[in-house]
Amino acid sequence: MSVASNRILIFRLGEIGFLLDLAEVVEVVDQGVDALDPGRSDIGRGIVSALLFRQTWIPVVDPALKLDIFSTMKLKEKTVVVLRGTEGNWALLVDRVSKLSAAEKFQPCEIPFLLKIVALGFYSQIQLLDNEPIIVFEPERYYGSVPLLV
Repeated sequence: MSVASNRILIFRLGEIGFLLDLAEVVEVVDQGVDALDPGRSDIGRGIVSALLFRQTWIPVVDPALKLDIFSTMKLKEKTVVVLRGTEGNWALLVDRVSKLSAAEKFQPCEIPFLLKIVALGFYSQIQLLDNEPIIVFEPERYYGSVPLLV
């Protein structure tokens, strides 16, 4: 069993926490915005920019736009999380990466009924970490071979 298989990456969009299985993460790039090219965007597919990553341009998705989450952070201050995808690597623009945690520390949590209506299409699971609800980030809902949900 690899170390990554039971580790969770926690990132933030605004003040909202999201968790991501570390096995899906290729790299976290703190200074990635210098390698971004917004001219390579395709807003119809949810791509806000492209990142020059290991000598290849990969698409960058900003989930905060889909989730209508406001951030006071400037682009230069954001972090890029590079993920593995069925069509190759792609990247997420996040406000910050909080920490790594063991998967065992999380507890399943039922999504309240009214929140389910708002969340429809963007996420389907919430976990608790130290009594804080953390949204399970499901990459296929934002980019990949599955059509983006509008």
